[in-house]
Amino acid sequence: MRFQISNFKFEILNMKSIKVIAYIDGGSRGNPGPAAAGFVLTDHAGNQLQAKAFFIGRTTNNVAEYTGIIKALEAAKQIGAKRLMVFSDSELLVKQVNGEYKVKSEQIRPLFRQAVDLLGDFESWKVRHIVRDKNKDADKLVNRALNLGRDVEAKPASAEPQLSIINNQSSIKRPVRLGVLISGGGTTLMNILEYINKGR
Repeated sequence: MRFQISNFKFEILNMKSIKVIAYIDGGSRGNPGPAAAGFVLTDHAGNQLQAKAFFIGRTTNNVAEYTGIIKALEAAKQIGAKRLMVFSDSELLVKQVNGEYKVKSEQIRPLFRQAVDLLGDFESWKVRHIVRDKNKDADKLVNRALNLGRDVEAKPASAEPQLSIINNQSSIKRPVRLGVLISGGGTTLMNILEYINKGR
C-alpha cells in the first residue's frame, strides 16, 4: 500500500511483508514435573511483538519444548506473519523438525505433527538451534511461569505509537509498522502520523 502526499510518499508495510523471529523454550522441573512453555516474537529489527509463557502442568521437558514451538507458531500465524525464523535451544526438537532425527516417542509424535502442520501454513520458514545463553528472554518467561504456576505475558518495553488496521477477514485490529520512503524536494523532517491525523 503506497500513498503520495505532495512531494512525499510513504508505504505501509504489514506483518505479511516482514520476517517474524520466534525464540522458543520449554522446561520441566523433575522431568516429568511441573512444566511451562514460552516464546518471544520479534520483527526483523529485533522489536518485540509478543512474549508469553504458559504453565502446562506436569509433563516432560520435550513436551514442554514442543508446546513452546506450537504456541509460537499459532501466535505468528494469528498476527499474519508469512515468513518465520524459529530459534530453539533444544537440539532434539530442531533436528526432528528438520528431518534429521526420527520421532520415536509416542507422546511427542502428535505434537511433532501439529508443529509441522503449522509450519506448512507459512510461505517460508527455518528452525535453527541456538545456545541457551542466546535464548535468555524465552527462558526467563518459562521460569517465571513455573515459579508462579500460571501463564505470564511480558509487555514490549517501548510504547511507540502504532497505527491499527482492520483485518478484512477477521475484523480484528492489529498493529502495523510504517516503512517511510521519502522523495521529492522536501528538506525538513516531519511527523508522519501527525500529518495523516490532520488530513493534510
